[in-house]
Amino acid sequence: MLKRHHLALILLTTLLSGCTTAYTMTTRTGKTIDTQGKPVADAATGLTTYADTFGYQRVINTSEIVQTTKGKTTMDW
Repeated sequence: MLKRHHLALILLTTLLSGCTTAYTMTTRTGKTIDTQGKPVADAATGLTTYADTFGYQRVINTSEIVQTTKGKTTMDW
């Protein structure tokens, strides 16, 4: 039989697995790009990969990004 704290841990893990934190990148031209999850910069290629608001993977030159700010976390279920 599961103890209450085990059940709470399972429930918490299930809830957290559907969370995404939004980020907003601002470019040199002033354009803002909203992302799902944290953008990942690759120093070797000079590119930053991110998921757009529809979940599609996109790439931008890291040198074009002047600021990245963390937004709120949302539930994705």
